[in-house]
Amino acid sequence: MDKFPCWFCDEKLTIAQLMDHQVKCTKDKFEQVNFHDCFTCKKKVKDLLNHKCDYEVLKNEPKICFLCNTVVDDNYYEHSVICFHQYKDQQNQDMEQIIQDGKANLNYLNLSFNCNMNSVKNLQEIIARKIADYKDILHKQREDDQEIKNLNQENVKLVQTIEIINEEMLELKKLTYDNMTMLTNQEDIQNLNQEIIKLNQIVEENSTEFLAIKKLTQHPKIMQHLFKDKHIIKHDQMNLRLLSEEAYYSQAVYSPKGYYYRIKIYIRSTNVNNVAIYFQLIRSELDDALKWPFAKKIIFTLRNNDKLFAHTITPENYIKSLNASSFDKPTEEYNVAVGFPNFILHKELKQFIINKILFITITIQ
Repeated sequence: MDKFPCWFCDEKLTIAQLMDHQVKCTKDKFEQVNFHDCFTCKKKVKDLLNHKCDYEVLKNEPKICFLCNTVVDDNYYEHSVICFHQYKDQQNQDMEQIIQDGKANLNYLNLSFNCNMNSVKNLQEIIARKIADYKDILHKQREDDQEIKNLNQENVKLVQTIEIINEEMLELKKLTYDNMTMLTNQEDIQNLNQEIIKLNQIVEENSTEFLAIKKLTQHPKIMQHLFKDKHIIKHDQMNLRLLSEEAYYSQAVYSPKGYYYRIKIYIRSTNVNNVAIYFQLIRSELDDALKWPFAKKIIFTLRNNDKLFAHTITPENYIKSLNASSFDKPTEEYNVAVGFPNFILHKELKQFIINKILFITITIQ
C-alpha cells in the first residue's frame, strides 16, 4: 500500500492514516521552508496553495477535507490549505478566549479571597470586643461581691450598736423609775422626761438607718445596682456619638445610702459643640426609710493619666437652684434632672477620649 508524507513533519503514512495525523501534527514546517513537497506527485513547489498536481490520489474516491469533513470537487489542495489556516486561527482565538476567561476567574477568586479575609478580620474584632466586655463584667462582679461583704460587716456593727443603745436605754429607764420616788422637784422630772425623749429619737434614727441598710442587703434586685461611692460610665464609639444629639441614660443605681438615681448625658448638645450632663433621682421602695431632701455632693469627673476635669453639684446649689424640688422625695416615677448644660467643650473633651472610648466617673459624697 502506498504511503505519503505529512505536509508538516514528512512522516510517511497511508491515505487513511494521513487525514487523522495531519489534524494532530504539531510541527509547522509549512511556514519554515521556501519549497514544499507535494505529497502526491513529490514535486518541490514554492507555492503549494496554487500548485496544480497532475497526479490525483483520490481519483476514484470522494475528496473529503480532513479538517471540515466537506466534499471538495475542485482545488482540493487550495481548500485544504485555506481550511488548515482557518483551523489554526480558530484555535488561536479559542486559546486567547480561554486565557481571558482564566484571568477573569482569577480576578474573581482574588476578590472573593479578599472579601473572606475582611470577614474573618471583622469577626476577630467582634470576638475581641466580646472578650473585653466579659472581662469588664467579671471585674464589676468582683467589686459587687466585695461591696456585699462590706455591707454585711456594717450590718453587724449596726446591730451591735443598737443592742448597746437599747441596753443603755433599759438601764436609764430602770434608774429613772427607781429614783422617781426620790424626786420632789417637778422641774427635774420634766428635764428627765425630755432627756428620755431625746434618747428615744436617737434610737429611732439609728433603727431607721439600720432597717434601710438591712433592706439593701436582703433585696437581690437592689444588690445588683449597688456600688461603693463611684459610678463609672463607659462610652464607646465616640467618633459617632460626637455627631449625635440623642440623650443617653445610664443604668439606674443605688448610692451607698440607698438613693436611687441615673445620669442623663448629651454627648452633643443641640446645635452646640459641647457635652451636657444631668443627675436625676428615681422613685424606689427605699424612699420612706431615707432622709429628705437629698443633700450629698455630686461630682462629675473626666480623667486621662495626669489630666483631670471635674464639676460638682453641692448642697448649697440645691437651695439656690430653680429646680430645688429635684432633690425632694420623688412623688412621680422620677424627678426633674439637674446638672450642667455646658459641661465641657468638644475640643477640650477629645484629650480624654482613648481609642474612641470615654469614661465618666460620678462620685456621691
